[in-house]
Amino acid sequence: MRILIYHGKHGDEYWLADTPERMEAAMRELFARLDNWGCYEHGEEDLADARDGDIVAINRILSRHRDYEYEGWDIEEAIDPCTP
Repeated sequence: MRILIYHGKHGDEYWLADTPERMEAAMRELFARLDNWGCYEHGEEDLADARDGDIVAINRILSRHRDYEYEGWDIEEAIDPCTP
């Protein structure tokens, strides 16, 4: 099972990302939070498209900012104890 983990200044947050739909929803949610917190500058490449919901633009922005302070995130594998 995959999880998207955001390592933020207010603590870590976790989203299920075990299906393509959940991964996309997690990326959209993370982008929206960071955008609301003012992490992206007006002239940022792909910003208008990302704000319009373009998942490709969202992925590009999140990937570029992945190692920035307070914007760090990872995809981790979690073990489901109910699955043999």
